Amino acid sequence: MDPFYMAQVLVRLLPPLGLTMLLSLTALVIATPLGLVLGAWRAELSDQQPAARLIDTWVLIVRGTPILIQIFVFYFILPKLGLQTPLFVMGVGALVLNSAGYQIEIGRAAVQSVAKGQWEAALALGFDRRASLLQFILPQAARRMVGPVMNELSQLIKASSVLSVITLFELHKAAEAISSANLRFSEVIVVEGILYFVFIFGISLIARVFERRLSSAGGLADAGSFAR
Repeated sequence: MDPFYMAQVLVRLLPPLGLTMLLSLTALVIATPLGLVLGAWRAELSDQQPAARLIDTWVLIVRGTPILIQIFVFYFILPKLGLQTPLFVMGVGALVLNSAGYQIEIGRAAVQSVAKGQWEAALALGFDRRASLLQFILPQAARRMVGPVMNELSQLIKASSVLSVITLFELHKAAEAISSANLRFSEVIVVEGILYFVFIFGISLIARVFERRLSSAGGLADAGSFAR
């Protein structure tokens, strides 16, 4: 291992790391509200309704196929349908499709975990079911999603490495290019692994702090939601 060469590799991989961060965060920002809304909607639907079956099919396909196949759908099939999009948009679209499929279940579970008493109290105050969901249930469910959503961000960061197959020059693709050009795979792999680890570990630490603060504040908020 050559520390000087590894330092050079580190500098060269920082811009692709920035693209990996942008891909992951953009996908998360789109997929999280989508998953929360569809998950909350699914929690209100019966299993026989067509919308429920469509949502369940989405979740089933996402969970039942590798993300590589989902990326290839965007890369090979969409252009044949006349949809020409930049690689970045294709990458974000594939990550959103995948992440939202998991976050629908996170949102659904979060909504269903809210105590029935909260529903009953909101309805007793004169709110209809839709208003109760939007104004009282979803804010509580969103707080409970923080931990799982941050874990999903970690999964998105790792999943973004698969986007190298469509020549998107994110962190993993850049590492492959450097190692292939210099035939020094060990140093590049170590540096790439360190960058992924630091990024994901940093996200995890931020998530824990944020979740603890929300939990302490949320407990008081939940207890006093209908105190007035």
